[in-house]
Amino acid sequence: MSEVIARRSVANIVRSLARHGPLTCGELTTSARAQEGAVRRDLAVLTEFDFVDEVQSDRRDEAIYVLNDAVLVAAATAHVDYVLGR
Repeated sequence: MSEVIARRSVANIVRSLARHGPLTCGELTTSARAQEGAVRRDLAVLTEFDFVDEVQSDRRDEAIYVLNDAVLVAAATAHVDYVLGR
């Protein structure tokens, strides 16, 4: 699971969501300085592994993505445990 966020493009999306809060795919494309198709693929992976949740907004036609903090903390903890041999 932690391999997913080890990829630079995915880490940039996670970092953008952590810094700026909920964002649309378009906003993430700008923030991560990436191609929209690549961001959509990475969001699909992040959503599949529950790192990111897709929510609908009444104010926008586009979906908004938010971090799933509990899953992110669990993955980070597991990674540290692995590195430390626990």
